[in-house]
Amino acid sequence: MAETPPPASKEPAGGAPDPNAERFAARPGQHESPYPTSPTAGPGHARHEMAGSAGYPQFEGPGAAQYGSEPLEPAPPVTSQPYPTYGPQGTGPGYAPPGMMPPPGAIPPQQPVYGYQQVTAAPGTLDVGRALSYGLAKFRANPGPWVGVTALGLVIYLAFVLVVQLTGPTTLLPLLLIFLAVLAGVWLLQAAMVRGALYETDGTPPSFGSYFRFVNAGNVLLTALLAFLLTFVGSAICFVPGFVAGLLCMFSLHYVVDQNQGPFEALKSSFTLVVANIWPVLLLALAVLVVTFLGLLLCGLGLLVAGPVATIAVTYAYRTLTGDTVSAW
Repeated sequence: MAETPPPASKEPAGGAPDPNAERFAARPGQHESPYPTSPTAGPGHARHEMAGSAGYPQFEGPGAAQYGSEPLEPAPPVTSQPYPTYGPQGTGPGYAPPGMMPPPGAIPPQQPVYGYQQVTAAPGTLDVGRALSYGLAKFRANPGPWVGVTALGLVIYLAFVLVVQLTGPTTLLPLLLIFLAVLAGVWLLQAAMVRGALYETDGTPPSFGSYFRFVNAGNVLLTALLAFLLTFVGSAICFVPGFVAGLLCMFSLHYVVDQNQGPFEALKSSFTLVVANIWPVLLLALAVLVVTFLGLLLCGLGLLVAGPVATIAVTYAYRTLTGDTVSAW
């Protein structure tokens, strides 16, 4: 009777038995594992495998294929978004709706700015009460330098009185020269206070030396002299013309110190700004007169506070009416 041939050997060609052959042998109702074993793994379980309760190889990790009777482990839910979002959809930097992209060469729309921002005032929206409150807040935050600079005005006045008492001029010419010298000192001091107020509206509290950082002293003196002559001539006619002339020259030194304009150009710029915003500027001028009068009631010492507050308030109005940026309180 013919002998039945023996079954084919499952050993590899080298003669050594394959330790994984039995584990990966097909069983009834089961497919072979599609996952190859690691070539560097030794006997036993391959890398990322573990034996389940049914004895079949199972792979670790959420969502991996499972074999045998063990339950399928669900993947962990996503609890956070992969990327941060800012604001509603379609409001991020560089966003443009489909079909609304700007043509080549066109200026792109302004992008939103993140971080510290200054308040940009719209031209012609001056709030007089806010201007005075702003001036008081800035003075309270940096009182020392302001009091020191304002006190120089009292020193100049006392020096004028002392010189007149010592020299005793008997003619008009020496007295006029002394008076003009005092006026020059007052005008330069006024420009220094404007410089300090500009620093305040820029968000930089000035030190004492910062007030005198302007190099156009000649333009300051000429502009102040022209404004003084206009106001003096108007006051000689009547109080109202003098008040109107002073009102029109209200921002002339600001244009000289801030924008380095010449005397006539600064006066013209001040006239234009005042006429375009006559009612809020008029209310501010009346408020400044009231504050100055209240400062005079305390034997002049109240001017150490009233002077800085009024100067900062007028400078705030200058920044606001020209649409420039103003720092926060």
